[in-house]
Amino acid sequence: MLKTKCLIIWLVLISLLSFNKGFSHTKYFLFEEDSKEFTASSFRLNTYPLYKIKREVHLFNVMSKVQTFIGNKGIYNGQHDYNITLFSILPDLDGSEDWYEINPDTVRSSMINFKDLEELHKKNTLSYFNTTVKQTTKYFNAYKLIIKKGDTYYAPKYCLLQFYAVRNRPQAFTNVYGTINTQDSAYSVLQFEKIFKGAYPSLQFPLYRIGEDPLSFLDWSRDRREYLSKKITLAQHATGYQFWTYVDWTQHEYNYDFERGIDRFVYAPDKGIIGGSFDFYFYYHRKKLPIKYTDFLNNIKEEKVMIAE
Repeated sequence: MLKTKCLIIWLVLISLLSFNKGFSHTKYFLFEEDSKEFTASSFRLNTYPLYKIKREVHLFNVMSKVQTFIGNKGIYNGQHDYNITLFSILPDLDGSEDWYEINPDTVRSSMINFKDLEELHKKNTLSYFNTTVKQTTKYFNAYKLIIKKGDTYYAPKYCLLQFYAVRNRPQAFTNVYGTINTQDSAYSVLQFEKIFKGAYPSLQFPLYRIGEDPLSFLDWSRDRREYLSKKITLAQHATGYQFWTYVDWTQHEYNYDFERGIDRFVYAPDKGIIGGSFDFYFYYHRKKLPIKYTDFLNNIKEEKVMIAE
């Protein structure tokens, strides 16, 4: 019993050391709403409906149109293809402030530009020829954006960086991990669960393994992907597309399972990602929340998301 406790403490210390090491090598990107290099958008999400705590998640989309020769002059069913780099700012649940002041001159050597982001996007969305599938395609606090308010610059305490390739085409084409395809066939989580259980009757559905010992049954090189769930009507009769990510839980409870990323999300054409959920982050902080394990599980089954108003 004592050996087990010592082992757990040792693993936690290793995790914390690795986490702090990540902070010391953080790279920074200056987010500019009026940039000529990319299209920018940002959205605020209220966490209360989903996680019963009055805080906010901030989404920052960095988007660039991609010439994929699809359809008529790169437009298919009225939509352009994009590359999306998504910065998600998560609330500091141990404090009241999610941002801190920063002087860009003090981190000048750690600054990256849009071309650097594009290279990261390629490396994490299988956009390179002969690229092998990576186990981790997302970054937690390894990269942070900097925003300017008035004459002051701010950086977030907790920042998740991930990448998507919007490629709209008929469902017969392959959709690899990190692909948003609004023309794909739609499957809800519950519909896919039935298909999964029919094929793997002895296994637990991967999305429901929240809180379980970290054990992956997925073939990550073939199985991980984003599934279109449904079309939804947004404000002013605009159309949004809700997706969920087919990926399991692979980290111990004392680690952030950040490869899950924004596991359910809403994409709006030409605007980017405008809503979603971050179960990996809030489950890690579950003792600070007034919700239970069953609430997290129901959120997954019912595909609940936070969405910008």
